[in-house]
Amino acid sequence: MALAPALVRLVPPVYGLGMKGRQPSAPVPPERLKPVLHEKIERMSGEQLALLDRVLLQLEAEQAADHLSEAFDADQEQGKFRRVAELVRQFRAEHRYA
Repeated sequence: MALAPALVRLVPPVYGLGMKGRQPSAPVPPERLKPVLHEKIERMSGEQLALLDRVLLQLEAEQAADHLSEAFDADQEQGKFRRVAELVRQFRAEHRYA
């Protein structure tokens, strides 16, 4: 899964001049990924953990927004919003505010 542009902007560059020659990590098979990630997390500093937390929160927010968008689209296609304006008018007529 590719990172969304908003998520990529959230992550500051972490490679300094001393990291130029470093090769990226080899892909890890999914069945081994959790233990590898746990090991990496154990080695992280507090600052890195805070950044990781922000990244995960952003990922969760984007997934929730995608889910809501899909649900609204489905409801729209099913015609569930056709009567919204009418129902709001009816509610307001029945519940006059002082």
